[in-house]
Amino acid sequence: MDTTYTFRNMEATDALRDHTETKFAKAKKLLIKPESAHVIFKVEKFNHMAEITVVADGVHYVVHSTSNDMYTSIDSAIKKLEKQLINNKERVKNHKTGMNA
Repeated sequence: MDTTYTFRNMEATDALRDHTETKFAKAKKLLIKPESAHVIFKVEKFNHMAEITVVADGVHYVVHSTSNDMYTSIDSAIKKLEKQLINNKERVKNHKTGMNA
């Protein structure tokens, strides 16, 4: 999967890229046909924002997270992404089996 990183109003560091990749490993297992991912790190005053956009099997997943620490924002965004992926997987599974909840 092709992953691009964008840093806005901050320096690009390998530590943030590595942290994101390690946290993103579990979410990658949940993806059906991963195509691309775009991670945006942004700092505005005291807010550190992480935005992750993933395209997998023609579906776009977008998550945002804001906190006072960039690593906390990354962790929160990855958790939100995992939740979206699990919910979508369950919805598809229930639709195929005819067990709508």
